[in-house]
Amino acid sequence: MHIRRAKTQGFCFGVAITVKKAEEAVAVPGASVTTLGHVVHNPQMVKKLEDAGLKNALSIDEVQSGTLFVRAHGLPTDVYEKAKAKNLTIVDATCPMVTKIHVQAEKLKSEGYKIVVVGDPNHPEVKGTLSHVPGAWCIATPEEIDALPRASRVGVVVQSTWSGTGFTEIVRRLSEKYYEVRAVNTICTDTRNRQSEAQSLARDVQVMVVVGGKSSANTKHLADLAETNGARSFHIEGPDELQAAWFEGVAEAGLMSGASTPGWLVDAVETRMNELTDLAVAH
Repeated sequence: MHIRRAKTQGFCFGVAITVKKAEEAVAVPGASVTTLGHVVHNPQMVKKLEDAGLKNALSIDEVQSGTLFVRAHGLPTDVYEKAKAKNLTIVDATCPMVTKIHVQAEKLKSEGYKIVVVGDPNHPEVKGTLSHVPGAWCIATPEEIDALPRASRVGVVVQSTWSGTGFTEIVRRLSEKYYEVRAVNTICTDTRNRQSEAQSLARDVQVMVVVGGKSSANTKHLADLAETNGARSFHIEGPDELQAAWFEGVAEAGLMSGASTPGWLVDAVETRMNELTDLAVAH
């Protein structure tokens, strides 16, 4: 069996920066470092950071002292204000692509546009973006546009890891309803590349293995894209989940990862895929 790896593998640059900053923060002697939500959607990496001393809290109200570590998704502005009021040290590892969305949304609002944020309203990144432009509307599907109030000028940004309904279709529908629509495609390049590769690679292989945390929306979407483009798709968190039966009679298999998956884990999965193939041949 030949294994074809996607070109874009391992951490995206935003997650890589976040993990590096988290490792540096917990390495400071005597440091008490807390993050609100896991730094990455990857159980192996989460455990590694927890073992190194990184604590996780559900709310800023639980953090009384020490360092608040801000993960790649960023945080709502009021959380920063509470952290400063508590005199917490803040290590901000917000992904530059997420910060770019905040800047673009604020700029559009200052120019008089009513802001529409396309994304999952429950996603921490989107919550952070909405806090920068109070009063913005958040939608996830074209159908929601019908219920939006009137406005003359609408400015649009989108969740950096957006994998839902096509952004272009939403912008088209907004353009039909509003006189002036100015949209900035803030889906990050890494997300677009992985989604494009999932589609093209799936057409050339019989089976696709996608490595990433089960709680990672972007990883789940890659597996779904592979499935809809013709490959039997398996979303796994590690090599121990692989099953020999998946590869019986398979000549070409694809391998790719979500943005929160470390490269060494993808390597381990590839090694195990080869082992299972060798075992099948031996029998």
